[in-house]
Parts: sequence; C-alpha cells; structure tokens
Amino acid sequence: MRITTRSRLSIAVWAGIALISLIAALWGVDAAIAARAEHRISHDVRNNAHLDQNPSVYLGGFPYVGALFSGKVPGLGVSVSDVEVNDFGLLTTSSQVTDMELNRSQLFSGDVEGTHAQLLTRTVGFDAVAVGKQLNILDLDLSNPYDVSPAGTNSSEVQLRGTPDGFSKPVTVIATMRLEGPTFKLTPTTVVDRGESNLDDSALFRAFTWTLNTKTLPINAQASYVYLAGGSIRFEAQERNVTLRLEDLAPVRSASNKVVVD
Repeated sequence: MRITTRSRLSIAVWAGIALISLIAALWGVDAAIAARAEHRISHDVRNNAHLDQNPSVYLGGFPYVGALFSGKVPGLGVSVSDVEVNDFGLLTTSSQVTDMELNRSQLFSGDVEGTHAQLLTRTVGFDAVAVGKQLNILDLDLSNPYDVSPAGTNSSEVQLRGTPDGFSKPVTVIATMRLEGPTFKLTPTTVVDRGESNLDDSALFRAFTWTLNTKTLPINAQASYVYLAGGSIRFEAQERNVTLRLEDLAPVRSASNKVVVD
C-alpha cells in the first residue's frame, strides 16, 4: 500500500496533536498534585499559627512529581501579608525553603513537618506606612534613590520623603541601611529637598534616623541582610541544614515580640 505525501503529513499532524494532548494531560495532573500539597501546607500553617488568613504557598520545580526520583523539591515559598505585629504595625512575612527532602508520602500529602532542608530564609518587610510609624512620619514614601523603575534592583540605600512632626512641608533625604551585629541602623547621609525648613542637615537627619534590634523581628533570629525592594525595607535571616517545623513557615514569636492576629 502506497502512502502519499498528504497521508504522511496527516499522520504527523495527528501524532503532534496526540503528543501535545498527552503533555497537557500530564502537566494538568502534575499541577493538581502540587496544588493539593500547597493547600495542605497553607492549611497546616494557618492552623498552627492561628492566622486569620490562608498563607500564599508555592512549591517550585517542574515537574513537581520529578521529586519522586530526585528526592528533593527545589523550593517552597510561604508568604503572609498584612500581619499585625506588636510595636511595628502591619508587616509582610515570608519563608523560603531551598532543597527540601520529601519522601513519596510527603510529596503527595504536603506534610512537611520534620523534613530536612538545605536552606531556610525568613524575610519580613516594612512598607512606607510601617517605617513611617517608627519615625512618626505619617506621609512617608520610600524609593530607590538610583533606580525608580518598578522592577528596580535591590538597594542598600533608600530615599525617604515625608513631613516629620513639627514640619510644614515634606523633606527628602537619602539614607544608608546597615547591620552592626543584631542592630539595624538607618542613617541619613544626604538632603535632597529640605522643603521649607531652615534647619541644618544634622537636624533633618535626626528626623529620619532609625535604630532597631533585629532580634525583636518575627524572623526567629537576628537579621543577616537588609535591603530595599519593591518600596519596602526587608530584613532577612538564614539558617542552613534545618529540620523544618510548621513554625518555620509562619510569623513567629521572637525574643521580645509576638505576632498578633485579631
């Protein structure tokens, strides 16, 4: 039987359609398994931390079930927005887990309690309102002094603009952000716009100076890094070779502070 060119083309087209359909079906199954595990993690973290909202959870790696062969999920992210923290106001917190070891049962169920991970990174973010609460500047704005694009790179310096208590017009300064042991220091270095103030630079700098013991933050350790990203000042603490607990994936009580959930 002779197969024409048109027949060959038709067979190739149908074979391509079948392959694409199979890949789509496998992707759908993989996504459903990952979504089920993410839902379990979100539910467990919420119940354990007594939160009033479901944390956002993301399991990295595609295909997710590829971890059946590698024994590791490359990444797990859990984030909670607008958490009320004593003395600080509404903060955003997140936990990032790198190279988490899961067995078959844990992979399908999403039960991550007691698993081992290579790296755990906790982050807490202060937006302009939260920083303004610390400085008593209600109209504070934070920005990257050198890159104003929405996707700007992380920065160790920040531009602050706001009206300090007793001032009639907004003032703009640039400040450095440094960690000295457990202590965070926000130190103004340059006046960009003094508004209508006749005060000298040192007086303006005092209005935007902030010192913080990072052990009081809900990251369970003193901060290892601080930077500006997305209009927020973010503090990070890292631990290596950890055995995960649900407390590691949610806002936690620190040495002298606690998370408050209404």
